[in-house]
Amino acid sequence: MREILVIADQNGTGNPAFVHALEIARNTAAKIEFVGFVHAAGVDSSEVLSAADKRRVHHRFIDNKQTEMDTFLATQNLDGVRVNVDVVWERSFDRWVSARCVQKSFDMILKSGHRSETSSHVPSDWQLMRHCPDPVMIVGEQPWKSGGVILAALDLGSSSEKALKLNEEILRYSFILAKATGSAVHACYSIPMPKALMDLDFFDSKDYEKKIKQTIDPIISKLIQDGGLNQETIHLLSGKPSKEILRISDQIEADVVVMGNKTKPSLRGRLLGNTAETVLHKVKADVVVVK
Repeated sequence: MREILVIADQNGTGNPAFVHALEIARNTAAKIEFVGFVHAAGVDSSEVLSAADKRRVHHRFIDNKQTEMDTFLATQNLDGVRVNVDVVWERSFDRWVSARCVQKSFDMILKSGHRSETSSHVPSDWQLMRHCPDPVMIVGEQPWKSGGVILAALDLGSSSEKALKLNEEILRYSFILAKATGSAVHACYSIPMPKALMDLDFFDSKDYEKKIKQTIDPIISKLIQDGGLNQETIHLLSGKPSKEILRISDQIEADVVVMGNKTKPSLRGRLLGNTAETVLHKVKADVVVVK
């Protein structure tokens, strides 16, 4: 990796996203762009505050955030890692980050997650994952284990070139993270089982699974060969993908789950969510979403 962008925690000084980015950077010689965001509702639109007053408010918020971030960095052993610190006055950090990635491509964006948000609106984390052109890691509070596990959640529902490229990206980032953190790579994929068929008394689910597996085997064999995996670290799942990914992630105690995001940003998609969103809100591991 060459460039990592880390979004500073809004409140507090824990910054687990930066801690993980620092571990990656130490082992890959990557540079870190550490960005904090501040904003105060009503300031910019105020008709009472003068332009000079608004600038003073901006500067005070920015200076306070800069001090907070500098204080945090003073507690970290940077060990020669190059870190550029910036503070931005911005209400919608996800839009700013997406625009920044267009200006300058990053190998990965890291942000601490906020899983307490309700499902009645689109969380900022999900907005970031949906719209950011570069891979996004949403980081929880759990530290990575020494000799941990990276789980690549593959989507083998299609043999199209686009689908294959997405799976290759999922594996590529899984191996990059594994190398940077001294982890092992596991991969999982699910066999879709239509509920309408399963409800039929004459439907043989095992026979259906066998036929699907025969179709998928050439695809997974290529991925195993190209990615350097082995059969012992490949997990075949049957059932709802999000539920099965959560199950296997817990079973192997994964530190990071790497997934692809194919959903179009339609209103229906935002309201209903998809596999990546479900996993993000329930999995214990950190989640990386690639496109």
